[in-house]
Amino acid sequence: MDLELDENQRSIADLALQILRESLTRERLRTIEASDDHVARGEWQKLATAGLLGVPLPEDVGGGGFGLVEACLVLEQVGKTVAPLPYLQSIVGSAMSIDAFAAGEQRKQLLPRIADGSLIVVPALGEHFDELATSLPATTATRDGAGWKLDGEKSLVSMAHVADRLLVSARTSADACGVFLVDPRAAGVTLELTETTARELRANVRLAGVRVAADDVVGDPHGGMDVVAATVRRLTAGLCATQAGICAEALRLTAAHVSEREQFGQKIATFQAVAQRAADAFIDTEAITLTSRQAAWLLANGRAGADEALDAAKFWAAEGGFRVAHAAQHLHGGIGVDQEYPLFRYFRMTRQTELTLGGAALHLKQLGDRIAAGPATR
Repeated sequence: MDLELDENQRSIADLALQILRESLTRERLRTIEASDDHVARGEWQKLATAGLLGVPLPEDVGGGGFGLVEACLVLEQVGKTVAPLPYLQSIVGSAMSIDAFAAGEQRKQLLPRIADGSLIVVPALGEHFDELATSLPATTATRDGAGWKLDGEKSLVSMAHVADRLLVSARTSADACGVFLVDPRAAGVTLELTETTARELRANVRLAGVRVAADDVVGDPHGGMDVVAATVRRLTAGLCATQAGICAEALRLTAAHVSEREQFGQKIATFQAVAQRAADAFIDTEAITLTSRQAAWLLANGRAGADEALDAAKFWAAEGGFRVAHAAQHLHGGIGVDQEYPLFRYFRMTRQTELTLGGAALHLKQLGDRIAAGPATR
């Protein structure tokens, strides 16, 4: 594959970065972190107005007609600005799955509203002890007349508190599940919020006899594992892209700091140990960026080896991201943990992204298992 970005891709990335950099100042981020929902709602609408929410969606539903690679380029800029936005969840996680699996009328009703920012849909797939959300869920869906009734619990759902709909996986038979659109304000839905170390609000979502209509099923009510698997793949690719952006900006801040900071009458960037540590962080950041873009391209184009590439990319996002975060913190010294200085946000986000949807060890094991099983089938 050609890892060079074309003109359209560069324009998408540049526009997203321009909007987010200009708007998300340090003061603005502090204001958002002090708000009730911790989400940059104004910036969300700016991205919608610029057509960036609809980037990976078809033109017939108000999208830009691009795909996963371009959506991941937007996520790189989200990472660079540590923007508290539901782009990964609503656009990459939900809208692309609705586009791929939903019925025609459902697509036409939902996707234009997601693209214009008026509807936020987030996946609620994970359950306790299921890091990758790819096992048959314990949450159940039973027939209720023409519709369904859902019971169960989803853990640590990101952006659930600002969602207009949840994309919920639930077991519909002994060996199958479906995916359902659930209104988080419906009777029987309870959200218990918790704040992560990265100041993101996540929710444990409890479902007690929640009724959904037949037309709230996304795709085949017994074919939901395909929807879940495709969603998790895209979410993983998006996480890796976000980590690439986070690390790139942490490295940029570090390079600027060591180029200005003096010790013993010299800029510390001239010290060999500092230069070597920064060089290692640069190599890790490049590896995260290249593996994440390769994985997104293979997945978007249905090429063989996409799953192996995703495991490799998530390994680098986790292991390399850990090293970059600690190198940046180390080279900054005490100022790196000062909450008046922006680096602390990047450190927290690298650690959270490292462990979301499985850490380095899990993906390295999966990659080894795939290699041992034989030639790539995707």
